[in-house]
Amino acid sequence: MAGRVVIFGLDGATYSVLDDLARRGVMPNFARFVSEGARGLLNSTIPPLTPPAWTTLVTGRSPGAHGIFNFLQFESEDSPYLRIISSREIRCETIWSMVSRAGRRAGSFNFVAHSPAPKINGYVIPGWVPYRWVRAHSHPQGIIDRLKNEIGSFDLQTMAMNFQEEEKAVAGTQLHDYEPWIDLHIRREQQWFNCMKHLLVNDPCDLTGIVFDGVDKLQHLVWQFLDPAYEPANPSQDFLRTRERCWDYFRKIDGFLGETVQIVGDDGLVLIASDHGFTGTSEIVYMNTWLEQQGYLTWKGDAAVEHQDSQELGAAHPYHLTHLDMSRTRAYATSASSNGIHIPVKGIRGEHGIDPSDYEVFRDELRYALLNRCVDPATGEQLVTKVWTREEAFAGEMINFAPDFTVALRDHGFFSVLRSDTVLKPRSVVMGCHHPQGIILARGADVRRGAQIDPVSLLDVAPTILYALGLPIPRELEGRVLSELFTRSYVREAAPKLNGHTDHPVVNVENTEPFIDAEGEAQVLMRLRALGYIE
Repeated sequence: MAGRVVIFGLDGATYSVLDDLARRGVMPNFARFVSEGARGLLNSTIPPLTPPAWTTLVTGRSPGAHGIFNFLQFESEDSPYLRIISSREIRCETIWSMVSRAGRRAGSFNFVAHSPAPKINGYVIPGWVPYRWVRAHSHPQGIIDRLKNEIGSFDLQTMAMNFQEEEKAVAGTQLHDYEPWIDLHIRREQQWFNCMKHLLVNDPCDLTGIVFDGVDKLQHLVWQFLDPAYEPANPSQDFLRTRERCWDYFRKIDGFLGETVQIVGDDGLVLIASDHGFTGTSEIVYMNTWLEQQGYLTWKGDAAVEHQDSQELGAAHPYHLTHLDMSRTRAYATSASSNGIHIPVKGIRGEHGIDPSDYEVFRDELRYALLNRCVDPATGEQLVTKVWTREEAFAGEMINFAPDFTVALRDHGFFSVLRSDTVLKPRSVVMGCHHPQGIILARGADVRRGAQIDPVSLLDVAPTILYALGLPIPRELEGRVLSELFTRSYVREAAPKLNGHTDHPVVNVENTEPFIDAEGEAQVLMRLRALGYIE
């Protein structure tokens, strides 16, 4: 396949929403893409969370190898302190640098954990970066000013995270008033697409990737308006108005897809992918409360009790290990989004915890308890349906950064780490939560038309992209080439090319600029709280 490759990333996209919108005529370009290309389910990481999942897609490596587990993670193997991730935490090469190192050009827009930007042959504008840091952390130097000069409608404040705009759209907004949040993401996605389109036309790369993350953000908060399973028999005018505005967002995304396909042409490959899927959650499991009831965790006396789930998008409850009596705690959870449980061990991240010699026996005991005693008090049904050890979920050099357990709940939701008066509560409204299966679709001259492939892994995307570009595939990549996407004649003529191991960092390690300042960190945390990733 001699043409260009474009990764059209839709964060959290799921067929249950997109197929419905295609049937209703809201997304005609997506419907056409399906008929002209191949599609399948894309299995995410454990857990199905944005930072590790997108990093797996762009590295072809699992979290235990690339080192990204969450939005917040431990500073080091022996540190009890958490920090916001940056590109410095990615411990292996990305497809951007693989392509660049092969003498080709790459462009990356709005990917998480790409700040400061890697120095590649091409350009990188990272995502999840506050407004005042985007210029300094994009590559090459001057790319933002160039876009400002060349695109008349360019608006960096809208494109980046902007505290004033986010706060207006999120903080204190009641759950029935979503329109400011939806409108913000329509405007923001337009800015990101304008940048990609301008460079696709005027300064094209062999590989270009973009993530539209508003799909995830809207679905978290407006799931009941998007999933056809929740459509009321007699919808109110408020419901119809909000749903129509949600559909306006997806109409915009569909228009971007149509323009992208037209620019790339039939000789290139457009790959639609999501980092994970989505579903609905109608209950909250308070994991630290369960651990407390089972005698594994002890709160300090001043730790507040959460009596009901939040009615506001921007509600934020600070959580710190200082709320726990670590001298009497043998297991705890730190963040909602990881669904991870940590077992403190003496001498690792502090003086408190179980004796190292007791670790295996205690871990087996806790795993059994999670699967058999963490149950719905009304029905006795398991709340925890799967428990992975760190060796099962995060094998690799970075395993010591990972939680000891990662759990899956019966409705795929994030558990809460807050202190509650009960283990299980119903939500006042259905919220969107991550599902472990996302989407993958491909379109191009050498792609099978109308094909449905079996479920594949995020690990398979990077080698498939390199294959489509005719580039060597590093042997340490953990996935495979998705040959079933392509026609038999193309696969016969173009065998995958493997090369030796590589050892190239994602960023210049001499870059010592701070990632963000205190104000920027507060803004990232506000967005994470609004979406339920932290509490």
